[in-house]
Amino acid sequence: MGVVGYVWIEDWSPLDAVWMVVITLTTIGFGEVHPLSPAGRVFTMGLILAGLAIGTYTTGQITAMIVDGGLGNILRARRRRRQMDALDKHTIVVGYGRLGRTIVQELRAAGVPVAVIEQDAALVQEIESAQICPVVVGDGANDDVLGAAGIRRAKGLAVAVSNPAQAVFVTLSARQMNPDMNIVTRVADAEHALKARRAGATSVVSPHQMGGWRMAHGIVRPHASTFLDLATLGSHEDVQFDEFIVGASSTLVDQTLGELMLRDRFQVVVVAIRRKDGTIVPAPGSRVVAQEGDVLIVVGAPSAIRSLAAFVRR
Repeated sequence: MGVVGYVWIEDWSPLDAVWMVVITLTTIGFGEVHPLSPAGRVFTMGLILAGLAIGTYTTGQITAMIVDGGLGNILRARRRRRQMDALDKHTIVVGYGRLGRTIVQELRAAGVPVAVIEQDAALVQEIESAQICPVVVGDGANDDVLGAAGIRRAKGLAVAVSNPAQAVFVTLSARQMNPDMNIVTRVADAEHALKARRAGATSVVSPHQMGGWRMAHGIVRPHASTFLDLATLGSHEDVQFDEFIVGASSTLVDQTLGELMLRDRFQVVVVAIRRKDGTIVPAPGSRVVAQEGDVLIVVGAPSAIRSLAAFVRR
């Protein structure tokens, strides 16, 4: 505005006008480029007052942001966005309570990239202080919050919030934004399990029911239960369960388990096959053929599982 004013009122060149504005607003005061007319002096006084006002306001706002922590919040928000933008094919955990914390620990132990959505400021601070994983602050049922967590790029979603109604809303929102992702939802009872499945959950988990089953199996068949516990923990070093999808271009397609010789080559055992139509083939023999769309459920040492994974991806 100052440059335009000097060009229009004093008929100066743009360079002279810019120089006059710079030395005026910075209060350097080298003197007038050319003698000013009365109208030019009035305009210069207005320019000085406006410049002082804007400078004072800007300085006050910056000081307030520093004192109130606003600048820190802005920088943290930018860091969170950068971390989220770097994630791809990750798993989102909604809720970092006792259940969510365990989910995150197991996913990280299994080498799965993970992000958290949490509303509690104390839990968010805990995650960021320990640099556990990227976190988004907000309600997981909000589309903008899910979008900030990269829901459209995510491979899976674990809804671990304790409120059953909120869990259903989160599931519904997530399914609409990503129709193909795997969603596991925490439920309280059979009624909420039905609603969660209708909302789009791939599978549901009731912590109380699962805990009851685990305790009962621990009494009836303690050794088998202990083995399953160890095998399903991603952090265990001796044994691990895993699954591999037989894709159209996979080296496993149309070969029998005997031909693949997975036990001899990789020291892993195929304990079951889930066919494309959902049927389960338990303890498949050497003549069973691996078909496109099958899911091979295998058990072995973690190092053997990694070797098999590298072979399957070729």
